[in-house]
Amino acid sequence: MRKMFFLCMIGVLLMGTGCNAAIEAQQAKRTEILKASIEKTTTTNSIIRTALGIGEVYPSVESLSKESSIIIQGVVTSRSTFQSEGVTFVKSTVKITNSLSGKVVAGNTITFVTLLGFSTMKATEKVILFGRYHPKDLLFSQDIYTIVGGFQGEFHIKGNRAKRITEHLSKTDQKTFPPLEMKRSLLTKKIKKAKP
Repeated sequence: MRKMFFLCMIGVLLMGTGCNAAIEAQQAKRTEILKASIEKTTTTNSIIRTALGIGEVYPSVESLSKESSIIIQGVVTSRSTFQSEGVTFVKSTVKITNSLSGKVVAGNTITFVTLLGFSTMKATEKVILFGRYHPKDLLFSQDIYTIVGGFQGEFHIKGNRAKRITEHLSKTDQKTFPPLEMKRSLLTKKIKKAKP
């Protein structure tokens, strides 16, 4: 009886050791797959980080200006969505009516890309946008711009006033991300002062 018990124990230990080795091999393979996946999605992750401005709050025009490679006034000519690697993006084409900062020219059309849910722009809308340059790569066949801090870098123009759209945020988040509503001339003046 004791021999049978010891044989069973040895068998269980051997099976456990074999299973443990198999589990470790599976985990190593999963790690390799995950690393390869991350390498393939570097562009997407870069755009997500930039578009979201993860951990960044831009409470003023000055803070947005400092993080921008371009600041433009323009009209949204088209808006569409597309998916890449399971992430939905919004692609907005904007005709520049006034270049407030950066090496862009009035009359040109440029493309902004952000995450779905982080863009409040609509076609035909007049906007002032704080953008970051992103060169063409595997994901995009052309140079694009992302909006600084997602919606934080989008100002909508109504008459002679401009503001960020924040109604989609919770009351708590609206305190963190104020609409910064002001006359368009004052907004332009603040931009010029922050980006001489």
